[in-house]
Amino acid sequence: MTIIRNHAVLLVLTFIIIIHAIDRLAIVILLEDIKNDLGLTDAQLGFLSGFAFVVLYVAASIPMAYVSDRSNRSRLIGAALMVFGGMTVLCGLAQNFAQLAAARCGVGIGASPCVPAAHSIIADIYPPRQRTTALSITECGFFIGSFIGLWLCGWIATHYGWRMAFFVVGLAPVLLGLVSFFVMRDPPRRAKAHEANRSFLGSLGVILGVPAVRYYILGSALAVFGLAGMITWLPTLMIRAYDMTRAEAGGYIGAINGVGGLFFTIIVGVAADRLSRRDARWNLWIPASLFAVSAPFAAMAFLSHTPMAILVFFAFAASFVTACSAPIVSYSQQIMPSNVHAMVTAVIFLALNLIGFGAGPLAIGVLSDALALISSEDQALQKALLYLAPPALLIGSAFVTLGASLSGKPQEPDRLQTAR
Repeated sequence: MTIIRNHAVLLVLTFIIIIHAIDRLAIVILLEDIKNDLGLTDAQLGFLSGFAFVVLYVAASIPMAYVSDRSNRSRLIGAALMVFGGMTVLCGLAQNFAQLAAARCGVGIGASPCVPAAHSIIADIYPPRQRTTALSITECGFFIGSFIGLWLCGWIATHYGWRMAFFVVGLAPVLLGLVSFFVMRDPPRRAKAHEANRSFLGSLGVILGVPAVRYYILGSALAVFGLAGMITWLPTLMIRAYDMTRAEAGGYIGAINGVGGLFFTIIVGVAADRLSRRDARWNLWIPASLFAVSAPFAAMAFLSHTPMAILVFFAFAASFVTACSAPIVSYSQQIMPSNVHAMVTAVIFLALNLIGFGAGPLAIGVLSDALALISSEDQALQKALLYLAPPALLIGSAFVTLGASLSGKPQEPDRLQTAR
């Protein structure tokens, strides 16, 4: 019964991540409509899709993860779902850039506890030899959610407008949050008694005090910089330069993220679990290799000038990168004490979101605006993607490789001492 119960919890957490992804990415397919309706620039759109969400998301994620490591995680997730669902609805009511930015910040605050709390629960219900696979399954929720969200929001915006898209996708997390808050039970923790009283700064110091951790987190964040820029701006490029409808762009790119990400994430998760039984650093070596391989595919995508070629090359680049977060989180949990599992996830996702999903879309939007002064808008956006995404992937691979080279072969996580 325990195995069945654990799998049921994993299924619920995966569904929560699906809803989380839908609301987070809803704005991506709506950028061109928002630009035309509110009269915004590409830099402002990059801010709304990136930093407006990310700044408060990452600011809240560390303290929320600290609370998660010491409180009822199921209720925390439930409250978070209700908050960010309500703020998504408010996005649909915005009448100008400032109001929409404020609502997106609210979405970021509300969403911040969900992923660290979910990963902390997984670390408590699955042993290390199964943990990367379990984390990969929940990560699949992101790809399923991106597919559903991009297609659904594109369809709704085509027929009923971009505001209605926000209204519809904002209701689901509110309902799911009520279920999580009142029905889902928080599983027992693995933490030992001598780990229970670690302070907030002490927890943060344990994580950032390991040099290898700093390098591979930075490398992962740079890879996500390239990925987030592509995911955010490719729908707009397809609509602006290649005459796709919102529904078509959302459907194609959502299917790539959903099917490709789902397939590669499961394969990478299972492979990492098997290889890491010999050496846990395979959880770093695999992402480093995939980041490097993805770079030429990203370059070929934005050197191409037909929609099909762009989408095919993008599919490989995006699928390789999106499959890598679960092994990195799993490795981090293996080398960290039990009572900082949510915190280490929060630190990783702080970097991925601030450098990746925050700076990536914004940098490409700013560069696109600058290049538009000397070329057309559609050519400027494609050049901006070419100039920034592939180099970020290569540099990210180098930093993760460096982190792996500085890492020793970790002990069994349940035998780790708290002192480092």
